[in-house]
Amino acid sequence: MNAELARSTQSARPATGLPVQREALIFLHIPKTAGTTLNRIIEWQYNPVEIFTVDPYRIRATAQRFKTFPEARRRRYRVVRGHVQYGIHEFLPQGASYITMLREPVARLLSSYFFILRRPLHPLHRELRKKKLSVDRFIALTPHRQNLQCRFIAGVGKTGVCDRSTLEKAKENLSRSFRVVGISERFQESLLLMAAKFGWHLDHYENRKVARNRSAVEAEATDLIREHNSLDLELYEFGKKLFEEDLRRYDAAVGEARLAMDSVAKPSQLESSLRSGIGMTRFLISKIASAL
Repeated sequence: MNAELARSTQSARPATGLPVQREALIFLHIPKTAGTTLNRIIEWQYNPVEIFTVDPYRIRATAQRFKTFPEARRRRYRVVRGHVQYGIHEFLPQGASYITMLREPVARLLSSYFFILRRPLHPLHRELRKKKLSVDRFIALTPHRQNLQCRFIAGVGKTGVCDRSTLEKAKENLSRSFRVVGISERFQESLLLMAAKFGWHLDHYENRKVARNRSAVEAEATDLIREHNSLDLELYEFGKKLFEEDLRRYDAAVGEARLAMDSVAKPSQLESSLRSGIGMTRFLISKIASAL
């Protein structure tokens, strides 16, 4: 994207930080970008029956099925979330704004690789374990998983062609349609920015699905990841610039959100257990309501 186009697309971003009352929120959850933690927070901000949660296993609550719902039902949703690609806003007659989290591409792909190794039920787990596939073989085996952030945000999905034009489309979409472009490595600041823009009330939160004790990866594998995810690397840098601009623009509101969150006392073990149970109930209600 040239400088002139970048300026024109950025000027189309919403200028107000006030919550949009009737517009739906779409959380475009790119795998392995801290989305699970953000999902738990979203569940406390909205009525769970007004959240459509896309089933990651594509059993029933799919994006394809959502598009077939009567207009009256689609209009009732305040949130659509999950591993969905850009474009689902076209099926929300009340209008919609996107949010997403981007992650440094090397770290994101490695996180996905080790996640599959830990999950016996994952479709690729057996192949990775049985054949003892290294990171470079994993990359060769999964071309549709390379530049995945570009694919999701441009709306081409895992099966479409991903090239320079895809990157430019992803940049344009981020500039025009995303009220918050968060950065996984700066999760709390991203969360505070969302709170400032959408009027969320934040309490103490815990990071979910945080992997630990990963094996070291050779420099050659890291270089190969960069080579096969060069478009994502450029998109990530572009997203960081949008993020920094938003932080500067909403500095006062983000500061207020930070003070409000810091003023909340850390819950006791009992309070944390009770909150976790309630949170799980809200999650299940959303899942069940989405599948009906």
